[in-house]
Amino acid sequence: MQVNATKAELETDGKLQRRQVPVEKLGEYVPVQRDPINLIKLTEAKMIPELLPLRHQRMAASRFAFFRGTAELMEQDLKQQYQSGISIIINGDAHLGNYGFYASPERKLLFDLNDFDESRIGNWESDLKRLLVSTYLVGLQNNFEPDRLQALLSSMCKVYRRGVKHAETLTLLQRFYFSYEIHDMIQTLNSLEDNDRAEMSRIVDRILKKSHKNNSETVIKKFTTLNSRGHLIFRENPPRARHVSDHTFRQIQAAYNSYRNYVREDIRVLLASYHLSDVIRYSVGVGSFGTRCFLLLLTGIDGSHLVLQMKEALPLRYNLLAMPVAESIKSSLNAGRRIVTAQKVLQSASDPFLGSTHFDGRGYYLRQFRDMKESIDATRLDFESLSVYAEICSFLLAMAHFQSPTAPRIAGYLRKQKQLDAGLANWAVQYSKQVDQDYQRFLAYLNQ
Repeated sequence: MQVNATKAELETDGKLQRRQVPVEKLGEYVPVQRDPINLIKLTEAKMIPELLPLRHQRMAASRFAFFRGTAELMEQDLKQQYQSGISIIINGDAHLGNYGFYASPERKLLFDLNDFDESRIGNWESDLKRLLVSTYLVGLQNNFEPDRLQALLSSMCKVYRRGVKHAETLTLLQRFYFSYEIHDMIQTLNSLEDNDRAEMSRIVDRILKKSHKNNSETVIKKFTTLNSRGHLIFRENPPRARHVSDHTFRQIQAAYNSYRNYVREDIRVLLASYHLSDVIRYSVGVGSFGTRCFLLLLTGIDGSHLVLQMKEALPLRYNLLAMPVAESIKSSLNAGRRIVTAQKVLQSASDPFLGSTHFDGRGYYLRQFRDMKESIDATRLDFESLSVYAEICSFLLAMAHFQSPTAPRIAGYLRKQKQLDAGLANWAVQYSKQVDQDYQRFLAYLNQ
């Protein structure tokens, strides 16, 4: 993305765009007409049939779980809504559960967006709307009052606008080096005078103590066993966890070798001291459960181990609903590179092992598995803690958006537009009703 305009010119562009699409339009909900079951089936046609029953079980657990597992529905629906027309690099699936803690290359614990499968060029408000809807669904699941939740959504929009304003005051390099380390988060929480929010601070403190124990050696203890020859291998747990065939192992070996050629030079040298000793297909998450996901066991020359996750990079759900299965699979060949690029742009710091590859006509990306990775279960938070957590996510979303060179247009578009807060909050509440309708239809479909 090369922008041949100054910051001031981009801000002016944003103001002019507001004349074409006033912020009031972004909060105007346009009812949608489509069959959610057919759209879900189109997405699942690219997945492993054996895993679909477990995927459906996870999606049926709650409205929020269903929302997480059906990004294709909102992707389709957003095309029918009023859009700002201001494009940046977006996450594409910025719901409340896609934020979490992870280790920086310097082994500091950071908090940020941590899933980028749906990342693309898109309208900035698409991310914010998905974050708002997810917060409202979690709040309802926690039995919080709808009026209080709608007020929280409005506050999240206000925080996003403040995040945009703050990002605009930073230089390009200051934004580039910005990170939200866990101690910054604790300091933010401690600065709040509301004692009811102390619970959130205690949760973060527990994560800090626990995260350093979450590494490859811990994964080894939990996921592996010794075979009859005394070699360390992954445990099987069908259908979720299965060893791959010899043919697939050779394909993954070749794909891994290709991946090594494109990672950072220091990582390439480090990996030269490891060899691939075992591979298992291991499904994770909700939305990606059913895709082709593998764990790679690497054994070092010193007997230590490293576990990498090799995850299928599906074509964008934003586009795949209109594609035949074979065509959509073909289009995913370079999807791993798209995801890796977006993650490196949107995250304040990324896993040094992050890289992409492909085999058997499908794209994949690799990263460390569970390296100091932790998350906050928003469904267990009290209202005050959920408020703090959601507002932090909203602020970080604005900071991530401002890594795009076109982002000053957002600042121009949003300047002195307080009415956006109530408008988008109302939109999210209205769309949550659509999610509920889709969820009920999904449950009925499962019970047929």
